[in-house]
Amino acid sequence: MQPGTGPDVRPETESLQNEQNPPLVVTQYAQPVILQPQIVYVLKYRPESGNMRHWSYLAFFMGIVIYFGVLMFGNVNGSNIVFLLGESICCLSFGLGFFLDAAFYKGKSEWESSTGQSNAGSTTGVIFDILFGIIAIVIAILILIGIMSFSL
Repeated sequence: MQPGTGPDVRPETESLQNEQNPPLVVTQYAQPVILQPQIVYVLKYRPESGNMRHWSYLAFFMGIVIYFGVLMFGNVNGSNIVFLLGESICCLSFGLGFFLDAAFYKGKSEWESSTGQSNAGSTTGVIFDILFGIIAIVIAILILIGIMSFSL
């Protein structure tokens, strides 16, 4: 053991003195630092009722299946009306898929707001899904108008 160290040695003291006040003795003790464990919560959106995103995937899948089915088996009588009808149904199902995905993002946006998170990404998703859904529906309607004018 070194001289001046041991359990009976007092901590360093400092004397502060002012002209008007009597001397003040300040004792400094080393404070132990206790680190608290940090708990990180990872929040993930899980809708309580039917997940609209799964339904939107089903709508996209059905649109693709209908389109390729018409491409493979649609040339029954050599008419292009079957192809145009298949394209229109594909666009309609894509529009439905985009609207269902927008419903999913709407619920996610509300959940993010209630948990104090930023909902900018979900709001952007809702806007783009509605925009793409409208475009798909307009294309489907234009194809149906083309079918009607083609058949006349």
